[in-house]
Amino acid sequence: MKYKGVGSFILAFAILFSPISSYAETLNPQIPIENQPVSTTTDSAIKVTMPEEYIGTIRIANGLGQIYDFDATKVFKFLPNPSGGVMLLQMDEVIFYQELENMKKALNKKGQNAATSINTKGELVAITPGVQAIEMDIEKAKQDLIMKVRHQDFTPYQPVFNYGQVPSRTTEDMKKINFILSEFSTSFNSKVAGRSENISLAAKAIDGTILMPGEEFSFNKVVGQTTLARGYKNAPVIVDGEFVEGVGGGVCQVSTTLFNSVLRAGMTVTSRRNHSLPVAYVPKGTDAAVASTLDFKFKNTLNNPIYLQAFVENSKIYFRIYGSQADDKEVNISVKKLAERKYEMTRTVNGSIQDKFISSYREPKKTN
Repeated sequence: MKYKGVGSFILAFAILFSPISSYAETLNPQIPIENQPVSTTTDSAIKVTMPEEYIGTIRIANGLGQIYDFDATKVFKFLPNPSGGVMLLQMDEVIFYQELENMKKALNKKGQNAATSINTKGELVAITPGVQAIEMDIEKAKQDLIMKVRHQDFTPYQPVFNYGQVPSRTTEDMKKINFILSEFSTSFNSKVAGRSENISLAAKAIDGTILMPGEEFSFNKVVGQTTLARGYKNAPVIVDGEFVEGVGGGVCQVSTTLFNSVLRAGMTVTSRRNHSLPVAYVPKGTDAAVASTLDFKFKNTLNNPIYLQAFVENSKIYFRIYGSQADDKEVNISVKKLAERKYEMTRTVNGSIQDKFISSYREPKKTN
């Protein structure tokens, strides 16, 4: 938020120390409190009668445990009045706005959903509660603090906060994630360094993802671009029916492993394509390719939230999908060959056919 009236000057004003109801009557109408023109003279000051020249610290709290001690002496000070009588109260507007920014950083809270964390042994590490976003009304705080200093009131101050949306994921939602709905793993050659690093990077990007009922997962959105700048290496990739060197080779093994775990959890796959050539790490007809223009997506069609766990161990990549035992389903998967290089995978869930996936592969290009 940008503020009006900020400048590298000292704003001098004085206020008649009287009840708030008469405060407006003491102001020079040509010199408003806000957007005060530059002035270090007493001619444009508004007078204040103070019993003593005291300015202190005001403790400001957000009601959630965070506090900020506003040292008003950094912003305000009394000056002698050349005309005699009442003192002049001087405010450094630049420092005041800096202090207001510091208050925001200390007291505002960004909203966040509740989250859970599970280790590879299946043990719950922690549940992080959701937090509703709060943002302090800075303009009101500014005026209130000026009034408090004017009245030499240095008691604690509770600002007005604007509240954001209530978190869509709650602690109670996270407590439902306590059961392994499915697990799937595939093996890879860890001696192929670039490919191994790519698999680990993509798995790490997905690990810990939580989907509420009805939410859709996009592999490309979660993993992001597989570029050298983001740490991905050159490794073999399939392009137009042949293996070539390319950045991010091995990432498709991550999407394929996730695809098979999703199938076994009984959720709905919304976008999937097979490779142009069969891959060695899963049976024909059970792979899921990804590329810049090719995504793997699925939707959490269960009644409760799920948690995706991905990790690499002993030359294998593992995916576990955690959720509620109430969503556990009996899933069977079968693959049959329809024609040369064409396969059909059928999935049954709780005894009924859920879906079928057709995979057609190219004939490998002949090398000279």
